[in-house]
Amino acid sequence: MKTGLTSIDIYFLTRELNDELGSARVDKVYQISERELKIRVYILKEGSKELVIAPSYLCLTKYQRDVPEQPSSFAMQLRKHLKGAFITAIRQHRFDRIIEFELKKSGREYFLITELFGGGNIILCNSERKILGLLEWQKWKDRRLGVGQIYQYPPEGRNPLEIDFSEFHNILKKSEKSLVATLATDLSLGGIYAEEFCFNSEIDKNKKSKELGDDEIKTLHNSFKRLIGIIEKGAKEPVIILDESRKYLDVIPFSLSIYEKFEKERFSTLNEAIDNYFIESEFIEMRRIGEKKIQERLGKIQKIELEQRKTIRELEKKSEEYKKIGDLIYQNFQVLEKIMKSIDEERERGADWSEIGEKFIGKRFNDIRIENIEKNGSITLEVEEK
Repeated sequence: MKTGLTSIDIYFLTRELNDELGSARVDKVYQISERELKIRVYILKEGSKELVIAPSYLCLTKYQRDVPEQPSSFAMQLRKHLKGAFITAIRQHRFDRIIEFELKKSGREYFLITELFGGGNIILCNSERKILGLLEWQKWKDRRLGVGQIYQYPPEGRNPLEIDFSEFHNILKKSEKSLVATLATDLSLGGIYAEEFCFNSEIDKNKKSKELGDDEIKTLHNSFKRLIGIIEKGAKEPVIILDESRKYLDVIPFSLSIYEKFEKERFSTLNEAIDNYFIESEFIEMRRIGEKKIQERLGKIQKIELEQRKTIRELEKKSEEYKKIGDLIYQNFQVLEKIMKSIDEERERGADWSEIGEKFIGKRFNDIRIENIEKNGSITLEVEEK
């Protein structure tokens, strides 16, 4: 199951969003979870729309997302700078999984940069790319992200739109990885598009790249050129791919041969497809987590119920014993009264408990025998059952 947008997905999505939000005004910013933002924008003649930015995707959404009662400090910071700002451009940085929003407000320029890789990040910069605020401070060997720092892009990967045959040939021949891994990572295509190349070219995807023959590389490059042609022409046919159980498997901007026999849901825009795929998947996951919590809670309740039933049985058993003792006391009340009176008389004459014990232990009063008398005055009786 797809868990994030690929560079190719972002290529098409940013063009859609740029057309849709090219002059939108920012109204409100919410941090709806630890790593998610919701930005409400106003579009002239269309009204308000909501943009969700998550760690691995973003889209305009038709789904209602709850907002916290108290805004986070990051949301407040974004509101301070961006409320009333107009979006002037939305673009992908090179062919990376980075989307930039260019905004203007009262003559000032801002950049809201969304990094859709790793754990994701959202960075607000001024016109000089100085970081004003960000979702998470981060540090790597080659870059730092923190307030006051000048924003630096991560090391650039290859842009497949700029790769010619010579470079394509060299990449494959110098790679120690399998063919599918080389296409996915070294050519920045992502896993499913690498699978598509191998499928269309009828070449074993697990074959070592450096072991490919020249004819095989030419075949792969022809498939590569067809893909680049689709991307550059902007041809798209956004669909969600369903598995055998009709669960969401993938969302793609145009048809792939590898999914030819799969059931599909078609959409008019890639944004709409992404919205359905990721938001619906989140709701399914939320329901799954909710059901899991309910089951865990139910398990705890059932355990408590079992313990309570055990306690009730024990209390019922004790209740029967106490009732039996009570009945015996009631039936032998006069004899017990006589025993207590005899012992009290000895106490009044000054006898201690040891002396009383010597006198009464083993003595029988009707059906009751005095079994023991403790030094603290505790008396044990044995009653003969009739």
